[in-house]
Amino acid sequence: MVPVPLDAASSPLPDPAPEPPAGYLDAVGGQPLLPVARRAWSAAVEQAWADPARLHHQGRRAGMVLDAARGVIADTLGVRPDEVFLTTSGPTAVGTAVQGLAQRTGAAGRVVASAAESLAVLSPAHGWAREVSLVPVDGVGRVDLDSLATALERPAALACVQAANPEVGTRQPLAGALEMCREAGVPLLVHAVQVIGRGPVPEDWDVLAASARDWGGPAGLGVLAVRGHVRWTPEENPDRGWVVGFPDIPAAAAAATALEYLQPHADAEARRCFALTERIRRELPLLADGIGVTGDAADRLPHIVTFTIDGAVGEVLVDELSRRGFAVASGSACTSDTHMPSQVLAAMGVASDASVRVSLPLGCSEETVAGFLEALPEALAAARAAGTA
Repeated sequence: MVPVPLDAASSPLPDPAPEPPAGYLDAVGGQPLLPVARRAWSAAVEQAWADPARLHHQGRRAGMVLDAARGVIADTLGVRPDEVFLTTSGPTAVGTAVQGLAQRTGAAGRVVASAAESLAVLSPAHGWAREVSLVPVDGVGRVDLDSLATALERPAALACVQAANPEVGTRQPLAGALEMCREAGVPLLVHAVQVIGRGPVPEDWDVLAASARDWGGPAGLGVLAVRGHVRWTPEENPDRGWVVGFPDIPAAAAAATALEYLQPHADAEARRCFALTERIRRELPLLADGIGVTGDAADRLPHIVTFTIDGAVGEVLVDELSRRGFAVASGSACTSDTHMPSQVLAAMGVASDASVRVSLPLGCSEETVAGFLEALPEALAAARAAGTA
């Protein structure tokens, strides 16, 4: 095996650094709360438990914590605090965005979306729109801009193009997509899943949805940023920037603290993770026959690798790897627990018996990557044998 470059051997994240479990390679499925976020959450539970809309001391204190959290997130995204809204999860933020934008023209509006969008986008789009027009992607999962331009020739309430595909890692051409949307007068919703904290923050969007769990914050905190020129109508009026439900101020404080800790070091951690996943991409086809690596090899998220396998069931391989101490995912990010085939790989034209996604959590060690590569051939042989038994 080719060794990982020295600059990829240790994480640049400062103490208290994240320490994911050894063998854990499913960051898309969740990762441990950063230590700084855990401390911020605990402090907010003690001090910011009141209704931030109240005028008494406890309410004002809670409101100050909530406002400060929105301010930190706004600074990271490059927008004003009043353009940032918080909610109970990343999928809730996406659904609120789709609903609020579709309401501009009523539920009979039309939504344009990349065929590689996650179900977190496609499900609410089908729920709110009269028509959902899917724009094809190429063989690495990148949206076809010519087809997007054609789709925008007809009136639409919004267009959805993810910042990067969370299944295969390919980054999307947001600058070109935004230019086309502006010419058509259609707001561009960017689902920034798995992007924030993993390198540069996307700039080309009208509306952006994200989840704090992606950057080591709590899973119960979603972020929705709506630039001031965009008209949208959420079902519930925001309460001090919180939409859908009662404000979870400890979650907001933890998310903002995690972001404040991580973002100054995100580029360095991204370079380290890119070197580790580059090793995985390079060595996978050499470990056994019938393995293919998907997604763009260069213009991609630094921490995600998806590979296809022939002659085995993905869930069986995941189980065999779990028996050997390694946690990975099978199928798409949204369908792996339903044994449904990946709609992303289907849109890419990739045919295989199964797919497996490896996603490095923040602070993932070189030892975990090396151990996974060592364990895979035996696990794959066992999975293939189980399929012929």
